[in-house]
Amino acid sequence: MNAIINRGIDRGWVGRLKRGPELDADSYADFCESMRGFIFGPVSAAMAPQQAAVTEKAKAEGRDLSRVNDIRSIYDPLPIVAARNRLLRTAQEMMWRRYRESFHANGADYMAELDAFDKKGPGTVEYDAAWDPPAYVKHPIHIQPGGYGGDPLVGYWYHHASNVFFIGANTQDEFHLSLAAATRGPKDGKINRILDIGCSIGQLTVTLKEKFPKAQVYGLDVAAPQVRYAHKRAAELGVECHFVQRLAEDTKFPDGHFDAVAAFLLFHEVSLEAGEKIVQEAYRILRPGGVFNIFDFPTGGSMNSPTFRYFMDVDSKDNCEPYSVPFTGSDFDGLLARTGFAIERGEQDIMLARTTYATKPM
Repeated sequence: MNAIINRGIDRGWVGRLKRGPELDADSYADFCESMRGFIFGPVSAAMAPQQAAVTEKAKAEGRDLSRVNDIRSIYDPLPIVAARNRLLRTAQEMMWRRYRESFHANGADYMAELDAFDKKGPGTVEYDAAWDPPAYVKHPIHIQPGGYGGDPLVGYWYHHASNVFFIGANTQDEFHLSLAAATRGPKDGKINRILDIGCSIGQLTVTLKEKFPKAQVYGLDVAAPQVRYAHKRAAELGVECHFVQRLAEDTKFPDGHFDAVAAFLLFHEVSLEAGEKIVQEAYRILRPGGVFNIFDFPTGGSMNSPTFRYFMDVDSKDNCEPYSVPFTGSDFDGLLARTGFAIERGEQDIMLARTTYATKPM
């Protein structure tokens, strides 16, 4: 833990989180985190009554707020809304930039670390660094430089920067522990194999293994750098998971292979066409009675409030979320039902994600 890493050092762990390479980067991130806390705290509290007032005025005037452009016409002119949107974009840009710079300053060491852990256990990792994924996954989602897989060190800086995104509330995998706690298996209680699709850096994959220690747990993601980092971190934590780089719509697993499949915030980040194929693939690889645990944004369009729809539209444009608006406006429950799933809504939503349990009939 005391080895020198170029101009930084291995600074040890805080619980389940390995510190960043530089105290300066962590301090910079603390500022970004405070900035996000300010946006979602005092700014949002001051903004809400102003939005409510112009919404009620528009309704009283008989204006149709079913279209997002009409919603934007009443919210965009509010100075506090414009300030909020600009601050949020800036905070997002800042959180990516500083950690990315910090890890790349020591890039050769971190690449060597990934190379070493590729061959270590517990667990395994399978990837093809030369694989060219489909176009729809190449967007710089969340205005993240290179997107999820375009930077070989993305797992490192994504992990640290995403803690800023969660405003410090996920440094110990708290959200993912709550997701694992909410994950269900078949009613017969037999859980031998679990798949986490769109696993990113494997936080949910690890927490699922911790909840179901006797099960074989896989994490699947389209990005090789993500699954490499996921494996490294799981191995460092001593948790045996198996990570694979594959498409969620073409997992290569056999029919009926899994007792449970989980997806956290995946569907709003893929095209509707890919989402339909992913649902069909999940149905195929689940055994009868198996459960597809879906944690994602509410859907149905007209069911969502004007405020929700407004900020989803802003997020799609300012934060490069090209698929979130089509997804939230879609009939996702209808897709699940048409595929053959029986649907049950979870008792508690986690973060912004609505919990849906889709069971493959016996």
